[in-house]
Amino acid sequence: MPRSVALADIQRLYETYGAEVRQTLGRLAPGLDADDLLQEVFLIAISRPERLRSAKSPRAWLFGIAVKLAATRARSARLRRFFGLETAGEVPAVDAPSRSVEQRDAQRAVARALESVSVPKREAFVLFELQGLSGEEVAEALNIPLKTVWTRLHHARKEVIQALERQLLVESRTSGLAREEIRP
Repeated sequence: MPRSVALADIQRLYETYGAEVRQTLGRLAPGLDADDLLQEVFLIAISRPERLRSAKSPRAWLFGIAVKLAATRARSARLRRFFGLETAGEVPAVDAPSRSVEQRDAQRAVARALESVSVPKREAFVLFELQGLSGEEVAEALNIPLKTVWTRLHHARKEVIQALERQLLVESRTSGLAREEIRP
């Protein structure tokens, strides 16, 4: 007998995964309001209780919604910029006061490195490496075969490492410091 989905189930999903989903949205669609996107993810979840009921992993299902929504909104934002419809500047994300300067620097470096990675690889990388979903959950969230997840992760890892290395090289050349002095 199928389990019914109540508003309390959605609330539990929000309490359990809301912060992770918001963080993912911020990483996949930088420059967009992650709080607004998070609200939209849960509005979609509320409107599709049958999908939640049939999901093998509610977490993966929720992240799948987030990935698709982030891609759609990022595409819309690019079109708005292309046509000159963007008038407001980018609003920086608010960092938690408890984060150290090093943590913030590292977060910015990873965000810059991720910009150079293709969207499909970035999605797999963010969900697996940064959000901690299992390979199976990533496959379900992205609706791709598990082997594709591992392939994308392999290439994304290499590209992120290369991008971080380039950042270190540029930083060492422009600062006059040795690479070891910049980031141990």
